[in-house]
Amino acid sequence: MKAPQKLSSSERRADIIQAVRRVFAENGFDGTTTRQLADAAGVSEALLFKHFPNKEALYSAMQLSCCNDKDPERMDRIKALEPSTATLVVIMHMMVSNAVGCGSKANEEFRIHHQLMLRSMMEDGEFARLFIQRTLPGWISKLEDCLKASIAAGEAVPGPVLPNLGAMFSKHLAKMVMLTLLPENQIFDYGVPQESLVEQIVWFALRGLGVKEQAIKQHYHPKTLAVLMS
Repeated sequence: MKAPQKLSSSERRADIIQAVRRVFAENGFDGTTTRQLADAAGVSEALLFKHFPNKEALYSAMQLSCCNDKDPERMDRIKALEPSTATLVVIMHMMVSNAVGCGSKANEEFRIHHQLMLRSMMEDGEFARLFIQRTLPGWISKLEDCLKASIAAGEAVPGPVLPNLGAMFSKHLAKMVMLTLLPENQIFDYGVPQESLVEQIVWFALRGLGVKEQAIKQHYHPKTLAVLMS
């Protein structure tokens, strides 16, 4: 039998970071011991400390790992799109469908990540704050630019809600719906299939942003977008 290949230092470090996420998610920072972290990673405490001088360093590394964009090219492609109503519709549909789809078919990694987010918000908020600061600005600024372009084109009306806040509220709406779908026995039954739920949320958000009904009908083709995103 071939002996298992020895991991490099960087590979071992990455394995430890991945393994301890569940422990921090379940127990929080203060409720987690280094013994639990070592056991979760399948290493000794001595080896754990070889890679991370203390629990704080490991927690910080875990936070940064979770907050790194897993698909940076996607955001680059979104940023390259011309600000317009059509782009606003595409981004809104992508944002909502990703959230609702992940919520209804969440894998273990996704659940652990959002458990970390929720626990953070109930404690010091550090992890949630870092994640939002690193991931949200790109989405919000692009939505804001598209809304301004839509207003300039006469396809949306300026309202009392500031564009950047309207974009933020739309993101929060998608995330909140996702959270209701996370438990195996989901918290709330919206009474419609997932595809219809996505469309309803997109319409609600776009109308709330001030996009005119005729413009949404012209630019929003959910079945086409679903095929392109699959």
